[in-house]
Amino acid sequence: ANNTHIVVPNSSFLEKNVLNWTLSDSVVRSTVRVGVAYGSPVKRVEELMYKVAQNTDLVLKQPAPVVIFEDFGDNSLVFDLYFYAQIKNVLELKKISSQIRFQIDEEFNREGIVIAFPQRDVHLDQLKPFKVELLSNN
Repeated sequence: ANNTHIVVPNSSFLEKNVLNWTLSDSVVRSTVRVGVAYGSPVKRVEELMYKVAQNTDLVLKQPAPVVIFEDFGDNSLVFDLYFYAQIKNVLELKKISSQIRFQIDEEFNREGIVIAFPQRDVHLDQLKPFKVELLSNN
């Protein structure tokens, strides 16, 4: 697409799966991952992700998209949306993934589902209360 050539060492062919963008089928599978806050309605999260995939142009109906509740993560409940698309180049796949993320964000906002961010709960074990002061810079 950018008229560039990538050189892959022979050892990489033995160690890894290599995707050949020039010779392989134009149908590819991709994933969009999203983490939602603990306490989110997980069945609704799944439904909305299916809805977004089904309403996104260039996402194939067959093979059908799949939503997986992947993990109870450190900061979020992790969901993966696997989908298939027929594409001409890598940039087109990135655009489809971006479109899916925009739509997920919009749907979740509408329903009050929070996309999680890293956070920590800090618990202080104190035998007696400690003093907190608010100071002004004036």
